[in-house]
This record gives sequence, C-alpha cells and structure tokens, in this order.
Amino acid sequence: MAKHLFIVSRQQPDLFFYLSREFSAESDVTVIVDRRQGQRRANEQRAAKEARAANEERAANEERAANEGRAVNGDRALARANRRQSDRRRKAELVGQLSTLGYAFVRLA
Repeated sequence: MAKHLFIVSRQQPDLFFYLSREFSAESDVTVIVDRRQGQRRANEQRAAKEARAANEERAANEERAANEGRAVNGDRALARANRRQSDRRRKAELVGQLSTLGYAFVRLA
C-alpha cells in the first residue's frame, strides 16, 4: 500500500487542521506543517558559484575519462548525479506547490 504525505504551508493553519481531520482515519496519509524557515543557503550567489564549480569539475572528469578511454567511476556516478538532479527538480516542484496552493501532496514509495 502506498503512503501519502500532505505538506501544508505555515501560512495555512486552517487548511492543516482541515486536512488533519479529513485524513485522521486514513493510516496511509500523513499531514504535516512545512518546517522550513528561510533559505538554507545564506548567499544565493555562493550557491550558484558552487553549482558552476561542480559542473566544471564534472565536465573536466568526463573529458579526462574520455581521453583515457574509460568511464568516470562507471555508470554508478552517472546514476547518482541523475538522482540528485531529479531530487532537486522534485524539491523545486514542492516549493512551487507550497507557495501557490498552500500545500504539496507527495506519494511516498
């Protein structure tokens, strides 16, 4: 049975109480309030700089590996990078839903 999670914006306490009541009998649904406070990174420019540096390093490693005729850490490195990228994309979608709808609905595996 799949589990489901409602994340409700702090600015929507009435919605949180409503959803909590509505899904109280459902064992596979959990309703929580968004616990995030502010930005996790104090400086957005630093985050962008770190992302650029990571991309440049990855490109350099791939080029070096191509020149040597082998894969960089095998397929596992590529799979980890793709998973991290999809996690970031999913988080961005959730943040968008929280800000526009006041809640995000997530299906957990």
